[in-house]
Formats: sequence, C-alpha cells, structure tokens
Amino acid sequence: MRRRDVLWGFGAVGVLGAAGCQTMANAGPVEANEAGVEAAFLYAYPLYEIARTGQNRAQMPGLNKMGARATLSDHTARQITAPNNDTVYSSAQLELSGGPVEVISPSSADRYFNITFMDAFSDNFAGLGTRLTGGKGGTFWVVGPQWMGSAPAGVTVLRSSTNDVWMLGRIVVEGPSDLAAAKALQDQIKIKSLATTPPKAFAVKATSTDDPSNFLAVVNDMLARSPGGLGHMARASNYANVGVGPGVTPTAEQLAMWSAYLPKGIAKLKEKFLFRDLTVNGWGYQESGVGEASGSDFLRSAIALGGLAALPEAEAMYFQSTTDETGVRLDGASKYVWRIPPGGIPASAFWSLTMYQAEPDGRFFLVQNPINRFSVGDRTPGLVKNADGSIDILIQREQPTGPLAANWLPAAAGAMRMSLRAYLPKPELRNRTWKIPPVRKV
Repeated sequence: MRRRDVLWGFGAVGVLGAAGCQTMANAGPVEANEAGVEAAFLYAYPLYEIARTGQNRAQMPGLNKMGARATLSDHTARQITAPNNDTVYSSAQLELSGGPVEVISPSSADRYFNITFMDAFSDNFAGLGTRLTGGKGGTFWVVGPQWMGSAPAGVTVLRSSTNDVWMLGRIVVEGPSDLAAAKALQDQIKIKSLATTPPKAFAVKATSTDDPSNFLAVVNDMLARSPGGLGHMARASNYANVGVGPGVTPTAEQLAMWSAYLPKGIAKLKEKFLFRDLTVNGWGYQESGVGEASGSDFLRSAIALGGLAALPEAEAMYFQSTTDETGVRLDGASKYVWRIPPGGIPASAFWSLTMYQAEPDGRFFLVQNPINRFSVGDRTPGLVKNADGSIDILIQREQPTGPLAANWLPAAAGAMRMSLRAYLPKPELRNRTWKIPPVRKV
C-alpha cells in the first residue's frame, strides 16, 4: 500500500465545525406563502433524507449498532444515492438521547481511511482518520445536545447538535485482491452504547416526498427528537407558520401549500445538484460548504438529494458531468473519450471517475455491465497510457476492442452522470486553478 503523501493538510483535532456547540444565526419567522414553504423545504429536506436512510439502518443492524460492508459497491447498492466504488464502509445509526456511544478507531499510517459523523441535517460535525487525526486512532464518545456528563481521561468527546447521528467509515481499497487487508482494518472499528435507556425508535416511517403529510410528519418528528436548540435546530421555530416544527401539526391549508410546492422543490434540488452555475469544460464544480454547517440550506438539500453523505472539501471534492464539452446531454447511445493529462488528477490520497445511471426521482446508481467495472481511477490496473503519459478513458455502452480496450468505462443505457472524486485534493484543485478535462464525443 503506497503512502501517496496522504497527510497533506491534516489537523490535530477531529472537529469539523462548531455547529454542535453553538446556535446558528436566526433569520426570523417565515410567512405563510410559497416563499415561506420554499424556505422551510430547503431547511427540512436533509432531515427527511437522514430519517429515510437511517430507518433502514435502524432495522438492520439496529440503532447504536454497527454494520460493515466488506465488499465494494456495485449496481445492487441502492440504499443511498450515488454510492462510491472506492471504499468499504462501516455504518451506524446513532441515537444519543439516552447517553454516549463509544467509538474505537484504529490507527493506520499507510492506508487512507475516514470516519465521519453527520448530524440530522447531514452536516459533518466531526471526523477521524488520515487527515484529521493523522491516521491515529483512539477512544471517542459521541454525545447528544443535552448530555451533561464527563468522559474518562484519554477519551475525546464529540458533541452533536442532534440526537440522531449517522456514523460512516470509509477505507480505501486498491482492488478485489486488497479487500482482505482493508477488512482487517475495518474490523478494528468498534462501537458500544453507554446509554442508560434504550434508543428512541423513529416514530414516523418515511415513505414518499410526494406526500406532504408524510414529509411534514417525518420532519417534525426529527425536530422533536433533538431538544436543546443547538446548531440548525435553533431555527426550527421559524417555520411554524407553514407547518414545520417540533410538536407542530400542519393544517389543511398548510398541507395544500406543500402539495402544490413539493414537485417544484424536488425539481429545484435536481437542477441545483448539477451545479450548472459553476461549469467548466462540461463539469459542474461544487460550491464551497458541501458537507459543512456553513453551507446554505439550498446546497445542503441538493447534496442530500443527489449525494447524501458527501465529505467536506478538505477531505474530498466532487465534480459532476452530465454533458459533453459542447453542452449536449450525455447518453449511452453515444461514445465519448475523457483524456487524463500526464501526471493525473491532483489528489494526495486517490481519485476515481464513476459512472451512474440517472433515475427519474433524481437519484443516481451504479451501472450493471459485463466486466463489473463501475469506476476507473489511479488504482485501476492495466490502464494503457499514451506516449506523453496521458490516458484516454473510453466511455461507451459497447465493450471496445483494440489496444485501448483496457481503458473502458461502461456507460449507462440512457441518461447518465459521471462523478469525479478527488480525496485529499491538492491546493490547485481546491482553488479551482486546475481544470477538469472535458468529455469529448467520438
């Protein structure tokens, strides 16, 4: 396992933001009109998505218990939108109202890993691993907003602004032959509930964002589960006029407003996630604030729809392409080439280009194909280089022949999206001076 200078930019503390220990700015109550509903929707949508995905984890393996996936994601992975094919996962849905959950993180000096903690609004409020702790492990207590205890010596406390927390660990894998070694590190991640009471079950099943009654019931239950008014919770009372808030029951008039608005809101998020306002060479560049409490409600909700669990920019950057260099929509009926310049993508850990099929509901999933290749990257064996060191990736539905056949990234049958991920991006990528090469139609 090569080192690749993975310690670039790491800090000594695993806290990613201060949202968990202070209140956020409060803009005041919204009015009972469409603008007020839109503001409430952009505020609340991540709560719904965290509840929807968290309820799956609550069923199996259960709240405050960890599940581990020691295989790389493929076309059957459909629990979260836009899964990656680079890492194995360890995941746990934490419910902190009864007390701390203890997390034991391993140490690794040569393999990239990240364990992040997201609150109910999907913000990464703390993290462990290669960048944030220099690969050093330890014992950590994840606690909720109202916990008033003290931890033993040698234990680091990570405080969340909400009682619902998603813990997600990622460990890079060089390929199928490297899975056993990655799993050995994964097996060292341990969690244990120290709560004095059983975890609180989700009261409302998330079924459909098209149903305003279900959407608001889920959101209001999520808000009620985390008293204390920390972080984004401090703004919950602003949206009571449109039926949002802990203990709020929407009126018939409010439900009618939501019924009229929800299709518009989802369409707005789908468009936002394409990042067309920041497009260079057909690639949408992410805005600052992805995965962080400092991001806007609009950005947070768009990421919750199209890329839930995105990491902060210092950890990873995400670039999206749905068009070729001329602006024409990518489609599996055509063939494309993406040329990686000599020297590759400027990332200190690793990078990958992943193919997704676009679903009608705005989510994205990996594409079934005959060679079980869902992405290409700096860990893909056998890629053929050009004489100058550049690499041409062939993006098409049919399997190519000839000397560049090894460079095939199988395409979706119809509408598709490609995501470029760069882990521990170098300064030239973070400051946007290094431009992603365009996707060219053959």
